[in-house]
Amino acid sequence: MRSRRSAEAVGTTRVLCAGDEETGRALAASVARHPALELAAVVSARDAGAIGAAVADARAAVALLAPASPASASALAGAVVAAGASAVVLLPAPGWPEDELTRHNAAASAAGCALLLIEGEDAFVSDMLPAVLAMACVSVDRIDVSLPAAGRPAPAGPGPMLRALLGGETARARFVTAESAPPSARISIVGDGDIEFTMEGEAIRDGGRAGLMVNAIPALLEARPGVHRLVELPLPHAWSSAGGAA
Repeated sequence: MRSRRSAEAVGTTRVLCAGDEETGRALAASVARHPALELAAVVSARDAGAIGAAVADARAAVALLAPASPASASALAGAVVAAGASAVVLLPAPGWPEDELTRHNAAASAAGCALLLIEGEDAFVSDMLPAVLAMACVSVDRIDVSLPAAGRPAPAGPGPMLRALLGGETARARFVTAESAPPSARISIVGDGDIEFTMEGEAIRDGGRAGLMVNAIPALLEARPGVHRLVELPLPHAWSSAGGAA
């Protein structure tokens, strides 16, 4: 089956969103606000059997998937690729084992589609942001990240960007959740060039996940077929000229 990626990579891209009620609503709102994206459909992430038909019916080029478990993420991603679309997958811990990644890579490559994995419940706030901030330090002894509780546990460990930065010394990164009003995230970097960073606002309510997934669409459409992790791709923002904004 020919993928719709290349046909819709220029101009408006039709996007299907699949997630629980709260995340699905945040994804849909982020897509709807963007002039180069068209909200094709919003569906439940619980029914992998129906999502392939939903992708085809909606003529979606991209699916944003925020499932509840790695197993459901695997089923949803497989159904989307079988329908000829690419997907950004918010992959809950502990992620996919290597054989699962190999299987999805082969299927996506054969279909001419791309899968972009965003690993971790709060990938932007607990992984990308502290990694970027730490680059301003001469040396790093410890990274402490406090996230708004919002009914979610703290990450069990650093995500792919922090792991790459810290090498084998992942114990230097510590994560907690805390109640705060308004909801906020706090990043404290201790070392040669200490940094204290606090983030508030709408994006913090879902850890920046909806915006991160939407902003990944340009990189997804330009990526070669197969499975990718966020650290492997350039990061043009969907709202910038580099990301195809009007």
